[in-house]
Amino acid sequence: MLQVAHVEEKLLESGPFLGMAQGVQTDRVTLLSFDINRKVLQMGTGTPGFVTFAIWEPNVLFSWRNVKMQSGMIGVLWNKDHQSITGSQFSGIPISIEENYFNNLCREKGYQELANKIKKSEVLYVSELELKKIRRLVRFIIQDNSLDEISLKRLIEGELLDQFIDCLGSALPAKSELDLTHSKMNLIMDYIHDNISNLSSLNQVSKGTHIPERTIRRLINKKFQVSPKQYLNKLRLNEVRKGLILDRRNSSIFQVASDYNFWHMGQFSKDYKNLFGELPSKTIRNRSGE
Repeated sequence: MLQVAHVEEKLLESGPFLGMAQGVQTDRVTLLSFDINRKVLQMGTGTPGFVTFAIWEPNVLFSWRNVKMQSGMIGVLWNKDHQSITGSQFSGIPISIEENYFNNLCREKGYQELANKIKKSEVLYVSELELKKIRRLVRFIIQDNSLDEISLKRLIEGELLDQFIDCLGSALPAKSELDLTHSKMNLIMDYIHDNISNLSSLNQVSKGTHIPERTIRRLINKKFQVSPKQYLNKLRLNEVRKGLILDRRNSSIFQVASDYNFWHMGQFSKDYKNLFGELPSKTIRNRSGE
């Protein structure tokens, strides 16, 4: 059963009324898509414990709590009475997020002040370009009936909310993109270096930092001009080299390499030589002065 705001619609335009609504949800997020063919007044209340963002297709009349909405604007409904006027052929895609979950996401992503700002706002001004991406992704999620429960949750609570909170964050003039990038990058780097011996995939970094793989991939690629896979591989190779040089147990190359999740020794040796210009065996010989 979808958790949605309680809304009553009053028709303000003559003619047959046609409305269509679709929706999907996880435990913490509800997505809706609805289309209305006539001008109506909508009144009601938000879903208890949730914050709802009213996203709409521009170029159609939309008045939100007495504010005439324009391109790049989002309505906010958080424990308040709902009132809006929607013109004929209106399309809306409200996103409702569980309040505590939303607060935690904001903090994790470096937007500590975002939740408090929204509580005081009825309307947010954001990037219309980013809103277009959000609309497309929401409609894809709702309309794709092939998604299983796990994929649906990952897509909604991962990719969609990552994009959406970044979009909302752009409404905060005091928080620069440079500050946000620096905060995320520090979190990613700290996690990688603290867990390098156990890392073999980007998914592990994403789970450990609660930053979507897409964001991690973009930040690492921008900073280092290599893919995250290449970056992690190079870090692990460096740790193996350090282990071979400092090893006092006379461990085998395989033992040291496997400590950093290298199991295919042929590929490992090739990658090692490409990075350091010598085979692991040569590193050991140099260490022992042979």
